Amino acid sequence: MKYSKFLLILFTGFVVSLGASEAKKAIEKRIAPVGSVCIQGQDCGTAVAETVADSSGARSGEAVYTNACATCHNIGLAGAPKFADASSWGARPDKGLEALTASVKNGLNGMPAMGMCMDCSDDELSSAVQHMLDSI
Repeated sequence: MKYSKFLLILFTGFVVSLGASEAKKAIEKRIAPVGSVCIQGQDCGTAVAETVADSSGARSGEAVYTNACATCHNIGLAGAPKFADASSWGARPDKGLEALTASVKNGLNGMPAMGMCMDCSDDELSSAVQHMLDSI
């Protein structure tokens, strides 16, 4: 009887400690980092795929407009002149392509710099502006 109480206490202690270690493992899993940062030039221990520029050349003005400009310019969001709506453009076309492209590149009013196309070249931005001008 003495030994059975001792074994019962020993077994209970083992089960409790096993449950505690499982709970600890579960907590550690929940609070573990989800990723890591690897700075270019450092050996991070894993291969990192480099971003390769599209070899097909510059995107067309229509492609840039569709992917980066249409969200705001289709509906006139935040005062953006609407695509193919001459009345909403007012005197803007009189500024010329170069000035309008500079506005896109630097941002203006509600439009952020680069007009939501952070990877566009100056030529691609200019082509997008020309595409919009051609629509009015």
